[in-house]
Amino acid sequence: MPVPTFPIDEAYLIGGWAESFLWGCFTILIATTLYAAHGKRKLFTNFTICAIVMIYVLATAHMLLGLTRLIQGFVLYRDTVGPQHYFSDVSVPINLVKDYLYITNLVLGDCVVVWRLYAVWGRDLRVAAVPAALVAFEAVAGYGSCTIETLPNARYGTVAVWGTTMYTTSLVTNILVTATVALRIWYISRHAKRAGLGGVQYSGVLLLIVESGALIAAAKIVEFVLFEFVPGDGLSGLNALYIVYECMPQITGIVPTLIVWAVTHGYTRPHSDDGEVCTTGLAFASSTRCGSMEAPSMATASAEDGTLPTNWSTTTLPCKHEGSVEGGATLV
Repeated sequence: MPVPTFPIDEAYLIGGWAESFLWGCFTILIATTLYAAHGKRKLFTNFTICAIVMIYVLATAHMLLGLTRLIQGFVLYRDTVGPQHYFSDVSVPINLVKDYLYITNLVLGDCVVVWRLYAVWGRDLRVAAVPAALVAFEAVAGYGSCTIETLPNARYGTVAVWGTTMYTTSLVTNILVTATVALRIWYISRHAKRAGLGGVQYSGVLLLIVESGALIAAAKIVEFVLFEFVPGDGLSGLNALYIVYECMPQITGIVPTLIVWAVTHGYTRPHSDDGEVCTTGLAFASSTRCGSMEAPSMATASAEDGTLPTNWSTTTLPCKHEGSVEGGATLV
């Protein structure tokens, strides 16, 4: 079956338009999120806030460089080099800078995902060790592929191998972390019910985590599949990859920012079986009580002092009455 064709210049043009649209959405989202989060700093760690701001800066720089490339390809070099030959030349300095920004944005986004895993599992380094190693491996593969492009007589096959490694590692990391975080939240919800604290439903939290992870995973799968069909010269064949490729820095930033936005607006608060919203949010604390009961946990931590947990402590469990959570590790 012949592979359909999609010109590279059209792919970059559509990708640039889509990225600009998503950047506008990202700008509005992060502005409203940071404004809402200003008075609720206890819900978030400094790492999360700094990370999404940095991702936004990188995504903005990526978008601006993308628009600059469009002007150069379709206006400045239209009659000399030609749009297709210009966009197919990956060794152009502005393209290399753009690729390095893309890799940095991708790695930082995955670091946020791993940090969420680390926080939800009570700051247990053993749980986060493998995903963190995968992110490090992903960074090496990504920066390696970009660096190979700068070498004289670089072979596309070598770049493709490094690129495939980066895409697959990032995809595996997101799926693994999303499943592990969802499992932890489900376990805590079930543990709360067994402890006699009432049936509390964390369906909103689970849905948020799973859907955000599924969105990122779906985008990465599409990107990976299209990457496998990209021609070596970029002048023929299917070049639709670059539509998704241009949009990924924005998607990588929008998803974690959307989670922070949902937390600030109370969409992750648990609900009891009678439909009442619990005032204590999802947290994993070193010590807290619900009435006169305490429940054991094997993975707890303090968000304030950052110390590692003891082997047998207590975990914050939701109540049907108002209460406070002290020393809790937040979801984000």
